[in-house]
Amino acid sequence: MKNAVIAVFLALMLWSEAALAAGQVSVLWDWQAPGEKATRLADQDKLPGVDVLSPSWFVIADERGRIKDKRGTAHPEYVRKAHGRGYKVWALITNDFNPDMTKKLLASPMGRANAVREMKALAKEYGLDGINIDFENIYPEDRDSLTDFVAEISRALRAEGLTVSMDITIPSSSGMWSRCYDRRALAEQVDYLMLMAYDEHGAASSVSGSVASLDWVEKGIAATLSEGVPPEKLVLGMPLYMRIWQEDIKTGKAKGKTLSMSQAEKLIADRKLSPVWLAGEGQYYFEYTEGKKRYRVWQENRRSLALKAALISRYDLAGSAYWRSTLETADVWEALAQVIAAGRPVGAGMAEKGDADNN
Repeated sequence: MKNAVIAVFLALMLWSEAALAAGQVSVLWDWQAPGEKATRLADQDKLPGVDVLSPSWFVIADERGRIKDKRGTAHPEYVRKAHGRGYKVWALITNDFNPDMTKKLLASPMGRANAVREMKALAKEYGLDGINIDFENIYPEDRDSLTDFVAEISRALRAEGLTVSMDITIPSSSGMWSRCYDRRALAEQVDYLMLMAYDEHGAASSVSGSVASLDWVEKGIAATLSEGVPPEKLVLGMPLYMRIWQEDIKTGKAKGKTLSMSQAEKLIADRKLSPVWLAGEGQYYFEYTEGKKRYRVWQENRRSLALKAALISRYDLAGSAYWRSTLETADVWEALAQVIAAGRPVGAGMAEKGDADNN
């Protein structure tokens, strides 16, 4: 047991050293759903390999560019403690996914300038190392104005020595959620683009499916790079969650609910389920029925996440990001350490316990 613990510790050290040597970043988005308790990441031992925390603090409130602390959780003490643990802090700022307000803001030179001034002031007040821009649900006709606004933000913040990153979706036909981004032009303005490679089947989907199947993630990376994003600027965002789908057996119509990794493991144990490994998806799958409903889960765990993380080195990407804190199990970080240190994902050449029966 002692030797195993030492081996894990050495692997984690190798992961951190390898990532730093490669100039990679590893970002954990720190967000809680309404009603959830705030995390204490800055008070706990540093997560191995994670070097940036991105607390979801700020929102652009209106077209005048006023920025608010959305939930009243922003505090310089968080940043001070995070720095003491060895993290950098890139506070997330969102447009509240409000397309009409965003359109008005982008059309207002005064509003944009005010937003940039407030971002600079907040960065100084809180001692931030960077800003993570999370602007989503934007009219596609505002694409060029969005790029111009991001250029203004980046120019001002980078002049202050701050890192600027921006979240983008995988290319798709969606106007509001994908075609609103000029990915090549945005990459020229920021330090990093954070590819949100999850929600393959989103919360609003009426069809059951994976949150991030391996093939879908890899195709998303390739599509993003084909749009002209340099790999050294692209960070792969991965999910620490999955969805449990309640499906009407008769109609097939489904609705999904977020499920954490520990909740999935408890469900498997309580119901004595035997998940099946899906090689194409790079995930375990399990289901059960209850009355007239079927419940289906494409499971994210250490093995599925490690397979996705292996794509970072395959495509020479800038690093990794994880949505979101508190949904993972602790063994995830060990698995990621093995990907970097050993150069291959968990499950490559060795199966997890029970795989022989499930393949």
